[in-house]
Amino acid sequence: MKNHKINFIINGLKIIPNKEKHKIEINKTDYDTLVCLKNDKKYSLSLLKFKENIEYIITINPCGFYDIQPINSPKKGVVRYNYISKVNDSVNAILDLYSQPISSNKNTNYYSFIPSAMCAFTKKKISLIDSKSEKELSSIYFNFLHGEKLTYIYNEKTKKQCLIFDGYIKEDEKYSIMEMIN
Repeated sequence: MKNHKINFIINGLKIIPNKEKHKIEINKTDYDTLVCLKNDKKYSLSLLKFKENIEYIITINPCGFYDIQPINSPKKGVVRYNYISKVNDSVNAILDLYSQPISSNKNTNYYSFIPSAMCAFTKKKISLIDSKSEKELSSIYFNFLHGEKLTYIYNEKTKKQCLIFDGYIKEDEKYSIMEMIN
């Protein structure tokens, strides 16, 4: 990463990677946002859910440019999907490098994934892909921090996507891992 200048904009506050601590205002009613800038150009945008009075650390990481996690007890999350379509169709739900065929017009179960060891807390792509054409229908990036449970909805007619925060994973809850690696 030596040939790249990496900066961040978190909830509107520009952060230059260094050893200093930064106080970030948390979005209490919606998702927090993290924009990664590479050489002063927007490289990526991801959503996340910070908690109050928690310290987080960002490290530069070659697989996603950065990795962000709480200093104590980081947890990966789970996602369920709902593809709303006028016809019953099959699409592939994507979570990080994993894929799962799903049917339209009904919520799936929550799915988990196995992150790579070096990139456990990089941004994760949540998307839907047409199973026949392999064209991406919709996608969003999310940084899991505390075991977030999310519902990702895409309406084929309106072309609108929605990411709903359903709370946090409880210690006794178990989730299926998506079947295939992309």
